[in-house]
Amino acid sequence: MRADETGQTSINGTNEVINSLIAETPPERGMDSLNLLLFSVGEVYFGIDADQVSEITAYNGDKSDDLFWFHEKMGYGDKTIRYYSPTVVTIKTGEGLPYRVIIDSLENISEFNPDDIRPFPALLEPFVLRSGIWGILSRNGSTILLLDFKRLLRQKVKN
Repeated sequence: MRADETGQTSINGTNEVINSLIAETPPERGMDSLNLLLFSVGEVYFGIDADQVSEITAYNGDKSDDLFWFHEKMGYGDKTIRYYSPTVVTIKTGEGLPYRVIIDSLENISEFNPDDIRPFPALLEPFVLRSGIWGILSRNGSTILLLDFKRLLRQKVKN
């Protein structure tokens, strides 16, 4: 793991390192910062709040009902999506019910200032919120869609 000039930390792929980073709050983290786990699926970048995650493990072929592929729930349609290093993210639900999603491998864990997050235009907001996406972040020329897995879970339960 190493930080680059933007403050992003690269992950070397070991589950122990990732899980320890999620479990710990860095001592220098301010009250007004947000730690995001960054990943991409189908060449689209996403960020999730590290506080929503309880565990990250490598995908081992499990087919349980509480597990779903990210692209299937996010409206990628018939587009073929390739996962280079499928990773299971377990979301904290507070209800004891497991909720797990398969993403491609985590790329970074970064600390962001909430003031850098932009909301969606009012016209789009109702549509993107239904898919769990709540904000946009621009970083190094890339657009990162911020995803709330708990909101996505609520939508899954409704359907």
